[in-house]
Amino acid sequence: MPVSLNYIFKRIILSILVVIGVIVFSYILLLYTPGDPAVKWAGNPRGPEARKAIEMARRELGLDQPIHVQIAQFIYHVFTGNLGLSIAYKVPVSQVITSGFTATLELLVFAYLLAVPLGLWLGIYSALRRGSRFDSFIQSLSVVLASMPTFWLGAIIALISYSTTGFLPYGRVSYKLAASTGFNPITGFYLLDALIQGNYAVFLDALLRIIPPALAISVYPIGVVARVSRTLVAEALLEDYVRTAVAWGVRRNTIIKHFVLKSIIPPVIQISGLAFVYSIVDAMVVESLVFGREGLGSILLDSLHKADFRVTIALAIYLTIFYILVNTIVDIIQASIDPRVKI
Repeated sequence: MPVSLNYIFKRIILSILVVIGVIVFSYILLLYTPGDPAVKWAGNPRGPEARKAIEMARRELGLDQPIHVQIAQFIYHVFTGNLGLSIAYKVPVSQVITSGFTATLELLVFAYLLAVPLGLWLGIYSALRRGSRFDSFIQSLSVVLASMPTFWLGAIIALISYSTTGFLPYGRVSYKLAASTGFNPITGFYLLDALIQGNYAVFLDALLRIIPPALAISVYPIGVVARVSRTLVAEALLEDYVRTAVAWGVRRNTIIKHFVLKSIIPPVIQISGLAFVYSIVDAMVVESLVFGREGLGSILLDSLHKADFRVTIALAIYLTIFYILVNTIVDIIQASIDPRVKI
């Protein structure tokens, strides 16, 4: 396996430095935004004792200390796994974020299970007919899909769904249906939980509600994967080993399956991994502002509205770690599949 310990060590050190940079930048930025977290922590006090209660809350939160001391303490808490209690919810910050992360991750995974195979198929089909009208159409379509505003598309899909079927895909599941059927989330992934419990009514309801936002999120990866795979396949078809296989009379399907696909899978995996991380922002916007789904988007908006700086900074840290983790995993997978990659 062409992955050295030296590379892994350098990647870990760089990742730690990036996380520290995100902590410092986010902490300073949020500290000077409107809203006093101490007021929320003290319960929005009123009356003559309000000032005293707020000052006590500031001491409890450590906001009375110099800024460099606050940042140093927060960095220490992050790397010791103790992010404290949410100012708004009075529960551990990790618990708040985990509950939303599973919802957003479920939506992203579902969207990419639709997007990557479809984008790959469009790219391959277009490359095999390069120079044709269909090829030109797919290339133009991929640019449009990769550039289309996800929020606007999500609103259009929701409007079409309601106007044609009368069904508004709002929320992750019908809570009335979930309560009546005894649905109990286990992993936080509602589709998986419903299948585990054999609750097919909830599974169908959750499936119908996740398809519209997933379609809106999937347009970007479809466009990216289609465009990249089309270029890679077109280049692979001009390689000497492919030309030799054609001269020997090897069947077309065999050439595509055993020669072309094997050469394009590693870069397609890398591009899909990068797009997956980028799409988390699209998912947060679409799920919270268009479809009213629980997730990281609603948590971010709520934490900003309630001046819950602990949740906001922790969310930025979690997303940074997620980005670094996905990129590292994708690099290792690519190196494992393609021996030509040396990292």
